[in-house]
Amino acid sequence: MNGEIYNHEELRAELDAGGHHFRTASDTETVLAAFGAWGPACVDRLDGIFAFVIHDPATGSSFAARDHLGVKPLYMATAGGWVAFASERKAFIGLIAGVTELAPGHVWADGVISRYAGFQAAHDPAVIGPDPVGRCRALLDAAVRRQVQTDLPLAVIFSGGLDSTILLHLATRHHPDVTAFSVGTEDSEDLAFARAFCAERGIRHIVTGFAPEMIPRRIRGAIFDGEFFEPVDISDMISMSAVHAAVRANGFKVAIAGDGADELFAGYDMFRTAADPYALTTYRVGNLHRTDLQRTDRASMTHSVECRVPFLGRALVDFAMALPFDLKLRGGVEKWILREAFRGEIADVMINRPKIRMPEGIGIRDRIFRHLAHDRPGRELTLPPVTIDTPQVRNALLHYLDFGFDAPASRYKSVGTDYAPGGYFRFDATSEATATAI
Repeated sequence: MNGEIYNHEELRAELDAGGHHFRTASDTETVLAAFGAWGPACVDRLDGIFAFVIHDPATGSSFAARDHLGVKPLYMATAGGWVAFASERKAFIGLIAGVTELAPGHVWADGVISRYAGFQAAHDPAVIGPDPVGRCRALLDAAVRRQVQTDLPLAVIFSGGLDSTILLHLATRHHPDVTAFSVGTEDSEDLAFARAFCAERGIRHIVTGFAPEMIPRRIRGAIFDGEFFEPVDISDMISMSAVHAAVRANGFKVAIAGDGADELFAGYDMFRTAADPYALTTYRVGNLHRTDLQRTDRASMTHSVECRVPFLGRALVDFAMALPFDLKLRGGVEKWILREAFRGEIADVMINRPKIRMPEGIGIRDRIFRHLAHDRPGRELTLPPVTIDTPQVRNALLHYLDFGFDAPASRYKSVGTDYAPGGYFRFDATSEATATAI
């Protein structure tokens, strides 16, 4: 079992009333009891982030499940009549080839895979109700309240942008011991906003500086730890791994982060020009497990930190996917409903702050991309037949294969759905990377 079940106390009370005797206070035992009582249908009752496998030695039957959006990973491989499960691909390196991933919202029962949850963006007035702004505020407040229920001190990954500011605001409402953690160069825009907000609220704030000289020696580590070869994921992994290292070094074991808000509430520029923004939302939310969520899981778990993502609570995801698009993008303002939901509770200077991508916001811009353009293994490898349109992708993929990971069948990001033709952001004029480098 990997993850956290936020409603395990309610489930526990129901199971206890039904005659189950609990021996521990663990949510893992609650999952096992739920499976015993309700069978595979138990996954519909779980509110949380999870990947688990249950084996019955009496019958030889096995069952595995992964949470609704794939916040927690689950990989599988078969060999010699055995089925092996792991939380990371690297567990199989040199042992078993042909590793597959159990998709989000799916279960595996003795080799048969089926889907129990999925999300499709489509306007549904019945779901959003008569006061969508108020409901957005209430649902996110409830998600944060539920996910910060811990006796341990809480870390908030705080960029100083809209999403993390809202999370920090709500976390201090529902938890007595909150510390904000940020990363950036001393002159970075994100860090200036983050420091000002924490000073205004009297929130303890720990800052991790980002030195450009750390980049070359951390590229390979980011690829191995993150288990990906997409350049933007590598860039973000280097930054976030540094933050989570600071979280752990300061004694924290639980953190929350703002992943998913941009996908749910149209925070990216490409939503402005999308022919079908609902289809784009469905794709971006459905692909999170291979991109941002994979990066968050690996960056945090590498340092033994459990990172929770309140924006991806099931009730809030259902609500956001049912919103009409003019409540997400209105008057040229992205994430309009999210801003309005907390206007008056948070200062306008933070509420009105426009979206800035992480590399720009923390002050590193294209430095990692420039290094990656020239950083390649000392030996040539046979590349798989995937689209390689920049030296960054080629070199990252060479490193990925050099570690012994299975060759990928496809890219995890593509033009038009994950990034615009011009790349993720404009590079400095003096950059060695091309304007189309990603």
